[in-house]
Amino acid sequence: MFRAAAAALALAFASGPCLADPIADFYAGKRITVLISAPAGSGYDTYARLLARHIVRHIPGNPSYVAQNMPAAGGMVLLNSVYNTGARDGTVIFTLHFNLPLYQALGGCGVRYDAAKLIGLGRLLASDTAIGVSSSAKSGVKTIADAKKTEVTIGSTGATSNATLYPLIMNNMVGTKFKIVEGYEGENAVFLAMERGEIDGFGSYSYLTFKSVRPDYLTKHLFYPLVQFGAEREQAWPDVPTAIDLAGDETDRRAMALASSGPDIGFSYFMPPGVPPERVSALRKAFTDMLADPAFREEAAHAKLDLRLADAATVEGIVHNVLTAPRPVIDRLRVLMSGPGVDEANAKACARVQEGKN
Repeated sequence: MFRAAAAALALAFASGPCLADPIADFYAGKRITVLISAPAGSGYDTYARLLARHIVRHIPGNPSYVAQNMPAAGGMVLLNSVYNTGARDGTVIFTLHFNLPLYQALGGCGVRYDAAKLIGLGRLLASDTAIGVSSSAKSGVKTIADAKKTEVTIGSTGATSNATLYPLIMNNMVGTKFKIVEGYEGENAVFLAMERGEIDGFGSYSYLTFKSVRPDYLTKHLFYPLVQFGAEREQAWPDVPTAIDLAGDETDRRAMALASSGPDIGFSYFMPPGVPPERVSALRKAFTDMLADPAFREEAAHAKLDLRLADAATVEGIVHNVLTAPRPVIDRLRVLMSGPGVDEANAKACARVQEGKN
């Protein structure tokens, strides 16, 4: 009798840990914070909130979520903050702004992160991004050839954003006359200024974000895309050259391929370094399960949010390729991104990062 009771007690103790789910136990009662490197209403914001609403339903323990916008200095304030002071326990997910791995590779000031150590979750969207001008712009520019003859004012959110860097590249590589006006708080402010006639166009906006967030710009032909950054031309823009098409030699072609890495990163999501491997696996599985969830697919379709998906290994690989690019290509791209007032603008951007301001 005593032996039977002891055996039953031993079995109970032995089986207890096997039945427990440490992932569910950890996330039960927790809150997932999704940090967004752009203002409310932007493409970054729209997709990140879609992710937040659905991924928590696939994380064991059923945590809640909060989405928080941090639209400062082209996403660098967010990345510096989450990299250095963010929770590393698997409760923080964040958008990686397009250009920040490249900005690190170029030796940009204010960098207090190492993108090589970020942990990938996956990607929801990627597409070519264009420099474009309003169809009603006073400049009358409609093509990249026109932009070589006529000054075009371009709105941008900051010195580290593609909206600044892409026009600079074109100015230096092919002789366009883009005049960059920085300091707008997010893409909505840029487009509002363009609609008011304060500026002619924008320095960077992706095709699929147009389709999802600003479809009228496509269907009503409210703008002219001048050049697109991406590995290949979007099918909807077959006559618009890519930056790679415009390169004059092999070094410039490789530099333009590197500059086009941002659109390939797209709307990707990462975690800070140091998250326990078992929680990384759980969150990646949750992301994969979310993508197959009919409720997620139905909401995306209903909101007309296109998806061009990639897994964690793919987005980490893109970042790795940027950070390991050959030095001559990096040096050439750095030259193409330079120009009058750029150093001052970068210094101001660094100061804003230090102060944690927009």
